[in-house]
Amino acid sequence: MKENKKLYKTLKAICKILLKILYRPKVQGAENIPKQGAIILVGNHKHAFDAPLVMTNTDRIVHYMAKESLFKGIHGKLLESIGIIKVYRTRSNPKAVIEAVDILKNGGVVGIFPEGTRNKTEQELLKFRHGAVAIAKQANVPIVPFAIRGDYKLFQKGLTIEFGKPVDIAQLETEEANNYIKNEVLQLLRK
Repeated sequence: MKENKKLYKTLKAICKILLKILYRPKVQGAENIPKQGAIILVGNHKHAFDAPLVMTNTDRIVHYMAKESLFKGIHGKLLESIGIIKVYRTRSNPKAVIEAVDILKNGGVVGIFPEGTRNKTEQELLKFRHGAVAIAKQANVPIVPFAIRGDYKLFQKGLTIEFGKPVDIAQLETEEANNYIKNEVLQLLRK
């Protein structure tokens, strides 16, 4: 997948300014994101602005995996042109997995919300699906966990995104790795 780097950087700059003005997010642990080499960013999902929040707080281009319903009209063309990967919720996604692995094999960054949807419940985290771990194992890349704490309240402080240290899951079984990553995200969430 080839993204339009200039468009990505322009949109990222606009989003960063808007997020800073509207929500004043505090960023912690950004130094844990390797400057180069393939990684998967994995964390909780509670708001529509979560992906832009992640993307604006790393110098890397992040290819997020996003539900197919977002790929409509001009919005869809924009997402495709900045390298967002289309995922279908109700069926398997071999094409999306191939795209993600290809990005990673070329040293890129993929962003995944393992909860699969926004968490609108009182639970800290929804059940983690195994896709992120499976892709990380297939591409043999580390996972950088992150957590978004607080709420998106206009013009108020209290929103934080924190990135943890990269985790190598190569020696772990899929279920064990999935539980480990979920616990890493939970620990960041509970700080």
